[in-house]
Amino acid sequence: MRRKRPATREEFNSELERRWLATARPPKTNAVINTILFVVVLAALFVAAYLNRVRIGALWQQMTGKAPSRQVTP
Repeated sequence: MRRKRPATREEFNSELERRWLATARPPKTNAVINTILFVVVLAALFVAAYLNRVRIGALWQQMTGKAPSRQVTP
């Protein structure tokens, strides 16, 4: 089925603008889902850091040079 061609330039422009607005407008549910996923991932990172705080502390000491060398530790 063929589309009806616009009779005037103004109709053509309004149809083009309508199509552009329909494709350029992001769906609102996408933003909500992205926000929820971001919060869940951030919470998971905080929980993982809390559970591994001893390892993170040891790694930080190694990186800053405040830990004893690995040859000395048993």
